[in-house]
Amino acid sequence: VAAALAALGWLQAVRGAGISPVDPVLQPYFPSRHGPQHSNRHIRDCQPLKYGNVTHEAWPSDNSTGGPVATTRTFVSYIPPEGEDRRAVYGHFTFVRNPLRTFSVLEPGGTGGCQAHRRATVEETARLGRCLVAQNGGYFDMGTGECLGNVVSNGKLVRNSGGLQNAQFGIRKDGTMVFGYLSEEDVLDQANPFVQLLSGVVWLLRGGEVYVSQSQLAECSDTQTTGTFDKFINVISARTAVGHDSQGQLVLVHVDGQTESRGVNLWEMAEFLKQQGLINAINLDGGGSATLVLNGTLASYPSEH
Repeated sequence: VAAALAALGWLQAVRGAGISPVDPVLQPYFPSRHGPQHSNRHIRDCQPLKYGNVTHEAWPSDNSTGGPVATTRTFVSYIPPEGEDRRAVYGHFTFVRNPLRTFSVLEPGGTGGCQAHRRATVEETARLGRCLVAQNGGYFDMGTGECLGNVVSNGKLVRNSGGLQNAQFGIRKDGTMVFGYLSEEDVLDQANPFVQLLSGVVWLLRGGEVYVSQSQLAECSDTQTTGTFDKFINVISARTAVGHDSQGQLVLVHVDGQTESRGVNLWEMAEFLKQQGLINAINLDGGGSATLVLNGTLASYPSEH
């Protein structure tokens, strides 16, 4: 069995496991109320007219076989680029070639982790998956350890959210990468099924343009959680994202930070990724969860470590 060479997994952090629980300030929704309550049709009807009836974007993935399967580079950038408020931001980009063959979404602690509500760090999951590069991925319930959103891991449907309208990232059987909002029918499609799929919160870039404002309207569940969701978007913190470039390479993004002290907000994250040439990108779990592991070694500075 071929090992996963690059992966997105869950950071199921617990006290005593080396990383403390995620800073609750960075949770997008109130506990036990993850995600908006409206349908994919609502998203479709309310999005800008230029997108028609399509609530997601698709892009063919790179299928080259030469060269390294994944290349990670460190960056130090000033955000914003100019002005008195600019600050140095540190992080990593990982460019993944031929992601259909080299990339996996992994459950926490390996197969069955979501069903068992297993708690495992990215380091543990990366070791079990024999990953060259691993980064935290989807959200989880801090109280129960339950994986949230949709999960497809190596062709197996692990969790069906029932049409939850948060930003999604997936790879279909033919290698097409998909970013955006999916109906339950899209998730369960068998004509060209997803082989990898996970849910984030906030679609950062759509077709090369910042999409945070539209995503904010789409993913905020109701007026009671507006303040929580606004703060989630606007606070500076450690962040992680997944996107792609014009060559069809999958791009994993990690920004070091600490909530309200270091890092970026999602407006800044989206603009930064646009400047780096990404086409589509979604935001993944950040804050204390933001973790990057290279060759089995922690390469980031988790804000809650």
